[in-house]
Amino acid sequence: MISFARIAKKLLFHIPFFGDELKYIYMLYRRYSFANDSCKDVFAFISKYKRDLKCCRGLPSKGGISKLVNIATVSPVRDDKFFYSIDCFKFLCPKFNVYGNTSTDYNMIVNSYITDGKFDIGNRNDIFNKNMLSMINGLQDYIARCEEDKELMRQYKEQINAIKSIFNRPAMSFFEALQRILFINQMLWQTNHTLNGLGRMDRILFDLYNNDIKKGILSRDDAKDLLKHFFSVLHNYYWFKSGVLLGDTGQIIILGGREPDGSYYCNDLTYLFIEVSKELKLPDPKVLLRCSVNMPEDLLQLAIECISTGIGAPLLSNDDVVIPSMISCGFDEKDAYNYCTAACWEPLVPGISCDANNCASLNFAEPLVKVFDMEEFEKASSTEEVVALYVSRLKEYIRDKLTPLTKLEFEEDPLLSLLSRSSFERHKDITRGGAKYNNLGLTSVGLGAVVNSILNINKLVFYEKKYSIIELNSSRKNDFAGNERLISELKGLSPAYGSDDKDVVTLSKYILSVTSAEFSKYTTKYGGRFKFGLSSPNYIDGAKTIQATLDGRKTGEPFSVHISSSKSIPTTELLSFAMKLDYNDNRLNGNVIDFITTPGFLKNNLKKFSTLLRAGFVGGIFQIQMNVVDSKTLIAAKADPKLFPDLVVRVWGFSAYFNDLPDEYKDVLISRAIESEKVA
Repeated sequence: MISFARIAKKLLFHIPFFGDELKYIYMLYRRYSFANDSCKDVFAFISKYKRDLKCCRGLPSKGGISKLVNIATVSPVRDDKFFYSIDCFKFLCPKFNVYGNTSTDYNMIVNSYITDGKFDIGNRNDIFNKNMLSMINGLQDYIARCEEDKELMRQYKEQINAIKSIFNRPAMSFFEALQRILFINQMLWQTNHTLNGLGRMDRILFDLYNNDIKKGILSRDDAKDLLKHFFSVLHNYYWFKSGVLLGDTGQIIILGGREPDGSYYCNDLTYLFIEVSKELKLPDPKVLLRCSVNMPEDLLQLAIECISTGIGAPLLSNDDVVIPSMISCGFDEKDAYNYCTAACWEPLVPGISCDANNCASLNFAEPLVKVFDMEEFEKASSTEEVVALYVSRLKEYIRDKLTPLTKLEFEEDPLLSLLSRSSFERHKDITRGGAKYNNLGLTSVGLGAVVNSILNINKLVFYEKKYSIIELNSSRKNDFAGNERLISELKGLSPAYGSDDKDVVTLSKYILSVTSAEFSKYTTKYGGRFKFGLSSPNYIDGAKTIQATLDGRKTGEPFSVHISSSKSIPTTELLSFAMKLDYNDNRLNGNVIDFITTPGFLKNNLKKFSTLLRAGFVGGIFQIQMNVVDSKTLIAAKADPKLFPDLVVRVWGFSAYFNDLPDEYKDVLISRAIESEKVA
């Protein structure tokens, strides 16, 4: 079978396209060149691509969003419940990055409506109002085109009418609300927005669901069936929606949550969404459950049962830590209690945030290898001197990383502004000062490599005096060639990063405190703060150009994943380590404990896991996710993908089919599974 990458590359260099079309083809090639030959969706795309290539069309960003909506081809997915259509061959050519990686405030179009008088549209003749009116007109023209298609109206009359009502009244039924959400969601994807979260669905939809139940026009089983269709429809265009890897769509549904009085909010929909996720076993859309010590036991048990299916969801976020952390970072208390997350795990407030929480990656190991190349390093006479050298380079690295980001600008965004109450209150585009919060977040990798390297230097050079610092560094510079014994010794460090050990925790917290202090010195273009966290998708890509480190890692080898350990340590110890870290102030941009357990072990210990998680919530963990799979299955699936076509795994903040992953990601999962089984 010919790979998609080769076909796309051939198309790229042999079809006589120019300008925007060529740019789009090249973007598609770069975006999907990772895809495996076995990915059915990608090859379905190739067929469509060959047919519709002539339809590719780019528009300038200025005024282009409403025009793009107007020219998008209407071709809905096959579903007998909902209307959902994305034209993958119409696109914008923006000057700046399009703001994405966010959760939209769907409450604006479920329990209100777009032309509600409070929006003050049309009463002022200025650019903001013109952009809003242009966006509304574009959406209305799209619906009008649908109504003109008799065959389309024959199939989707109820759905089109539900969408049309978005302009003149709140939703009147559970079905109508779901259809409105799908319409806005498709328009976000249509207009170049990426990693589109779905927000607090159980809270937004519950009143309509409950009213329909009371009226007798909807049963719980009916609602579950609608939600299954809702999930399945959102799963469409899986290849188109994916970012770096197939499955990385950002379509996250937020459920549950702690209330200001300390009580826990959930309802029947909270359970229904998790039940649907558990039964469908789709990698996308994904679910995040906001947790608290006061949450119902049966809800936590249901979440664990869902996780035990192997789909990696829900991710569990500890409100008892996340909310205070947000308040300490400058979010108003009311807003903090209404938090959602961006595509993966980074907290923000829907509708009033322009928080780009994955705008760059912080690589703690990068300044470390610069230290290794310094003359002063090989002359160091104590661990304290080594740490001081590292801190100096770390500060320089942070300065170089954040300074350009203080000027970061996003494309004007009339669609997201239309769904932002703060934009209307301030009468500004959400990316041009209309947001209440304008923070930028960085994810991070490599902290474990730094901590373990310094601890190895302390132990082997200054305490045991087994090697000189020059000997260690000389071997490192040669990528440990011919010195497997030293690699084994360096990797065998114990205790190490992730262990509940005083020296490990103290060093980790010190580096994080230095980072936090440096981040506090910078502000974003619109006065927001810079944030960081200990989770990142870059544990593979971010390591490829980093030279060998003194934790025994060779040049290019992956870093440890999120808050985890490269060693075989019990999960209880990893949780205990994570409990001792500080997540306050600007250190809240996602801090996910990540571990792997076998299906049999979890199935036989469901209640113990519930007790373990509750202890973690009380103790102060931030977030947690897990893969439930054994190494034997992963190895067999890599060797023969046909044996496990539906095997789903957690990758970073998303789940994906194992067969769709590049081998390097499969290898990391296999290696981690083997290590975890040593202490099971």
